[in-house]
Amino acid sequence: MAAKLISSSIVLALLLPLFCGILLAPSCEAATVDTASATLLQVKSSFTDPNGVLSGWSPEADVCSWHGVTCLTGEGVVTGLNLSGYSLSGAISPAIASLVSVESIDLSSNSLTGAIPPELGTLQSLQTLLLHSNLLTGAIPPELGGLKNLKVLRIGNNRLRGEIPPELGDCSELETIGLAYCQLIGAIPHQIGNLKQLQQLALDNNTLTGGLPEQLAECTNLRVLSVADNKLDGVIPSSIGGLSSLQSLNLANNQFSGVIPPEIGNLSSLTYLNLLGNRLTGGIPEELNRLSQLQVVDLSKNDLSGEISAISASQLKNLKFLVLSENLLEGTIPEGLCNGDGNSSLVNLYLAGNDLGGGIDALLSCTSLQSIDVSNNSLTGEIPPAIDRLSGLVNLALHNNSFAGVLPPQIGNLSNLEVLSLYHNGLTGSIPPEIGRLRSLKLLFLYENEMTGAIPDEITNCSSLEEVDFFGNHFHGPIPASIGNLKNLAVLQLRQNDLSGSIPASLGECRRLQALALADNRLSGELPESFGRLAELSIVTLYNNSLEGPLPESLFDLKNLTVINFSHNRFTGAVVPLLGSSSLSVLALTNNSFSGVIPAAIARSRGMVRLQLAGNRLAGAIPAELGDLTELKILDLSNNNFSGDIPPELSNCSRLTHLNLDGNSLTGAVPPWLGGLRSLGELDLSSNALTGGIPVELGDCSGMLKLSLSGNRLSGSIPPEIGKLTSLNVLNLQKNGFTGVIPPELRRCNKLYELRLSENSLEGSIPPELGQLPELQVILDLSRNKLSGEIPPSLGDLVKLERLNLSSNRLHGRIPPSLLQLTSLHLLNLSDNLLSGGIPGALSTFPAASFAGNDELCGAPLPSCGAPRRLPGAEVSVIVAAIAVVSAAVCVALLYIMLRMWSNWRAVVSVSSSDGEETASSVAAAAAAHGKWCAGDGKYWKVGSVSVTSSTAEEKYSSASSETTSVLHGKPAEAAAGTGAVNPASKC
Repeated sequence: MAAKLISSSIVLALLLPLFCGILLAPSCEAATVDTASATLLQVKSSFTDPNGVLSGWSPEADVCSWHGVTCLTGEGVVTGLNLSGYSLSGAISPAIASLVSVESIDLSSNSLTGAIPPELGTLQSLQTLLLHSNLLTGAIPPELGGLKNLKVLRIGNNRLRGEIPPELGDCSELETIGLAYCQLIGAIPHQIGNLKQLQQLALDNNTLTGGLPEQLAECTNLRVLSVADNKLDGVIPSSIGGLSSLQSLNLANNQFSGVIPPEIGNLSSLTYLNLLGNRLTGGIPEELNRLSQLQVVDLSKNDLSGEISAISASQLKNLKFLVLSENLLEGTIPEGLCNGDGNSSLVNLYLAGNDLGGGIDALLSCTSLQSIDVSNNSLTGEIPPAIDRLSGLVNLALHNNSFAGVLPPQIGNLSNLEVLSLYHNGLTGSIPPEIGRLRSLKLLFLYENEMTGAIPDEITNCSSLEEVDFFGNHFHGPIPASIGNLKNLAVLQLRQNDLSGSIPASLGECRRLQALALADNRLSGELPESFGRLAELSIVTLYNNSLEGPLPESLFDLKNLTVINFSHNRFTGAVVPLLGSSSLSVLALTNNSFSGVIPAAIARSRGMVRLQLAGNRLAGAIPAELGDLTELKILDLSNNNFSGDIPPELSNCSRLTHLNLDGNSLTGAVPPWLGGLRSLGELDLSSNALTGGIPVELGDCSGMLKLSLSGNRLSGSIPPEIGKLTSLNVLNLQKNGFTGVIPPELRRCNKLYELRLSENSLEGSIPPELGQLPELQVILDLSRNKLSGEIPPSLGDLVKLERLNLSSNRLHGRIPPSLLQLTSLHLLNLSDNLLSGGIPGALSTFPAASFAGNDELCGAPLPSCGAPRRLPGAEVSVIVAAIAVVSAAVCVALLYIMLRMWSNWRAVVSVSSSDGEETASSVAAAAAAHGKWCAGDGKYWKVGSVSVTSSTAEEKYSSASSETTSVLHGKPAEAAAGTGAVNPASKC
C-alpha cells in the first residue's frame, strides 16, 4: 500500500509543474510539501551514490532531515538542495523541477552526465543554480531564461556545447554567470548587456568568437569580466572604460588587436589587468599609471613596442606583479621604475623576451623585489656587486643576454635566493666560494658562459640544490669530492668542460639524482662501486672521457635507467651490468673495448629506440632476441667481430631508421625482408663477407637515404629497382663482384650526392641518364670496371660534382668538351682507358696522372698534339730488339766480307811475296792484333751491344733519358747507335 502511495505521489510530482504553470494556483506550494519526498526520491533514483550519502533518504524520515536538503523553518517547504562534492554520477532527473519552492540547487563537483534538464526553467523561486565541475553534455537550455529571480548561474567546467543562449539576457536579476571551461562556440550575445545587476561574467576556456559586445558597457555593476582563452578578436572597445566598478579584467589568450585603449585608465577600481597572449600593438598607455589600485598587470606575449618608461611603479603604489615579457619593447630599464624610498610594492618583475639594452643597475632601487626575470634581451654590462641590496630576492633570471665580467661574491649575501639562472651570457672568472652561503638555492644554471677555474668545494654547502648545470664552460680540476653532501640533487650537468680526475665515490650519496651528464671532459679512472646506490638515476652520459676498466656489478641494481651513453671511453669487460633496467630507451657504448657477446637480456627493454655498440670487441652471432625490440629506430653494431647470418628476427623491428652492421664478419645473403622496413633511412652492410645479389625488395624502402654494401662478395647485376629509392643521397656498391650494365633507372635517384660503383666487373657503356642527377656532388666513381663506349656528354650537366673517377675501364673516343662545365671539379681521373684526341683546354690544370695510360690522348698536361708521338714501353722494346737484330746481321755480313777479302789478300801476298819471310810475318802480326776486336768467333761483339741493352734498361726506370727520347722519337737506328754504341764497321 505504501509503495502504491509513493508511486502515485511521484506521478503527481511530475505533473505538478504543468498544473502550476496553467492554473497559477496558490495551492501549488502547499502541494509541494506533500510531494517533496517523492520528488527527491525520484531525483535520487537517477544518481549513483558510491559513498552512500543519500542512504538516509527514506519516506519514513522527515524530508527536511535528509542530508543536503534545506527547508523553510517551521513550514517544511524544501528551499535548498546541496549535494556538492559527493562523487555522484548519473543524470539529473527532470523531476527536480517539481521542487517549485526551491531557491538553491547545488550539484557541483560531482561526475554527473547527460543534459541539463530544460524543466529547470520553471523554477520561478530559484536564485542559485550550481552545476559546475561535472561531466554534463548538450547545450545550455534556453528555457533557463525563464528564471526571473536567478542571481547566480554557474554551470561551467562541463562538456557543454553550442552557443550561449541569448535568452539568458532575460534573467534580469542575474549577478553571476559562470560558463567557463566548456566547449561553447559562437559570439557573446549582446543581450548580456540587459543584465543591469551583473557583477561577474566568466566565459574563460571556450571557443567563443567575435568581439566584445559594446552593450557590455551597460553592465555598470560588473566587477569581474573574464573571457580568457577563447578566439575573440577585434579591438578592445573604448566603451570598456565605462565599467567604473570593474576590479578584474582578463582578456588573455585571444586574438584582440589594435592598441590598448587609453580609456582603460578610467577603471579606477581595477586591481587585476591581464591582456597577455593577444595581438596588441602600440605603446603602453601612460593612463595605466592612474590605476592606483592595480596589483597585477600582465601585458606579455603581444606586439607592444616603445619603452617601459610609460609604467611607473612609484605611482602604482600597490603594484606587485608587472609582466611585460615577450613583446617588442626596447630601450633600457628606466631609473624611475622604482623610486627607492621603500614605498614601492613591486614584488615580481618579468621583462623577458624583449629587446632591452643597458644594464640592470636601475633595478637596485626596487628593494621589495623577490623575482626578477629579464632573460632573453640584449642587456650588457656586469652583474652589479650591489645586487645584495635586493635582500629579499628569491628568483634571479638573467640568462640569454650579453652580461660580461665575473659573478660578484656579493651574490652569496642573497640568503633567500632559490633560483639563479645566468646561462648563455659572456661571464668569465671563477665561481666565488661565497656561493656556498646560499643554503636555500635550488636551481643553479651557469651553462654556456666562459667561466674558468675549479668548481669550489663550498658549493656543496648549498644543501637545498636540486639542479646544477655548468655545461659548456672551461671549468677544470676535479669534481668536488664532497659532492655527496647535496642530498637533494636531482640533476647534475657538467658536460663539455675540462674537468679531470676520477668520479668521486661520494656521488653515490646523492640518492635523489635522476640525471647525470659528465660527458666531454677529461675524466679518468674507473666508475666507483657507489654508483649502484643511485636508485632513482634515469639518465647518465659519460661519453668522450678517458674512463676505463670493467663496469661495477652494482650498476645492475639501477632499475630506473632509461638513457645510457658511455661512448668513446676505454671501458672493458662485459656489458651485463648495464642491463638491470628493463626501461632502457638508449644504450650507446660506441668506441670502447667491451668484449663477449650481446646478452639476450638486452631484449627486456622492449621500449628501446637506440642501440649503439659500434667499435668494440663484441663477437658471436647477432642475437635473435634483438627482434623483440620492436620500437628500435637505430641499431649500430658496426666494427665488431660479429659473425653468422643477419638474423631474420630483425624483420620485426619495423620502425628501424638506421641499420649499421658494417665492419664485421657476417656471411650469408643480404636478406630480402629488409625491403619490409619501410622507415629505413640508412642501411650499411659494408665490409663483411656477404654473398649473393642485391634483393630487389630493397627498392621498397622509399625513404632510404644511404645504402652501402661495399666491400663484400656480392655478385649479379645491380637491380633497376634501386631506381625506386628516390630519396637516396648515398649509394656505395664498390669492391664487390657486380656484373652487367649500370641500370639507367638510377636517374630516378635524383637526390644522390654520392655514387660509388668502383672495383666491380660492370660492363657496357656509361648510361647518359647519370647526367640527370642534379645533386651529385661528393663523387661519381665508376673506376676499375669493364665499362666501354664513350664518355657521355651529359656528365657535363653534373655542375655540382667535385670528384669524377672513370679510370681503369675500356672507354674510348674523345673527352667531351661538356666536362668543362664541371666548375666545382677538383679531382678528375680518366687514366688507363682508350681515350684519344686532344684534352679540352680547361682540363689542362689537372695533373698528367689524370690522363695517363690513354695512348692516343694529347695536349696539356700531356705532350702537344703536334709533337712526335711518345711510344709506349712495349713498342720501345720491340724497336730496340729490332735494331739489335739488324745490327747483328750487318756485322755478320761485314765479317763475312772482310774474311773473304783477307783470304783473297793473303792468297795474293803469298803468291807475290812467298820468298820474303820478314814481310809476311809483319803482316801476320798486324792481322793477329786486329783480330782481338774482330775475331770470327764474336768474342768481343758484345762491346757494341752494351749500349743498346743499357738504353733499354734506362727506359724502364727513367723516361726522361736523352738516349731513350731519341729512340722514342723515331730517329734512325744508326743515329741511335751512334750516340753510344760501338760501330762494328769502324772497329773492324
